Amino acid sequence: ATLLRILATLQDRNWVRRALVEGKYQMSHSVGTILRSHVRAHPVAELAGPIMAEMAAQGAEWPSDLVVPIGAGVIEAVESTRARGPMAPMRTAYGVRPSMVLSAHGRVILAFSSENETAAHLATIAQTGTRTERRWVSDGRLTTEVSKTRARGFGVREPKYWAEPFDFGPEMGAVAYPITSQGQVFGSISMLWPTATLSQEAFCDGPHLGRLAETARAIASAIKKSGIDAPKFAV
Repeated sequence: ATLLRILATLQDRNWVRRALVEGKYQMSHSVGTILRSHVRAHPVAELAGPIMAEMAAQGAEWPSDLVVPIGAGVIEAVESTRARGPMAPMRTAYGVRPSMVLSAHGRVILAFSSENETAAHLATIAQTGTRTERRWVSDGRLTTEVSKTRARGFGVREPKYWAEPFDFGPEMGAVAYPITSQGQVFGSISMLWPTATLSQEAFCDGPHLGRLAETARAIASAIKKSGIDAPKFAV
């Protein structure tokens, strides 16, 4: 009880934050450079957490993940509203690094990044990606998918990606919207649902897509007000 009171005080003073689902306490990014970056919360997660919680509180039916690029060809989930249960019986998405080639997040980040940054991501994937990822790059399928993603405005997960053994449960569909501010990509936010319950077409025709886009814009607005810089990658 004493520790919880101390943590509550630190949280009230913006020294720590608490992840939405896992309840993990982190040092706030706002503590500055006195701590190493890997022990602090990601600044986008810190800004997006309350907005994602509000979306869930307003009746969003399906869970969401927040993903950011952390290196050339590498993205990571830094916040999530996935609770343990049928949607994530073994774990939440927190800390997972999705494929930049096969995930909705990776595709939409590639689609809306600058030409130089996209080239940096692709060069890394071509060298260090899995065999499947390298084939998608070499045979042009990824370029085609990125063009489709840019045209539609959101990314979609490759069918069967993240089925068992990664997601222990029903096969999930996912779409992701980019989080952009002043022409720069800070990350993406997705919404997930069991494909046995809802087809991708039905999901996109319903209210979910609009709610997700609105949430992405709200996060982008918070980022603009905060003045934080977008990650930059070069070949």
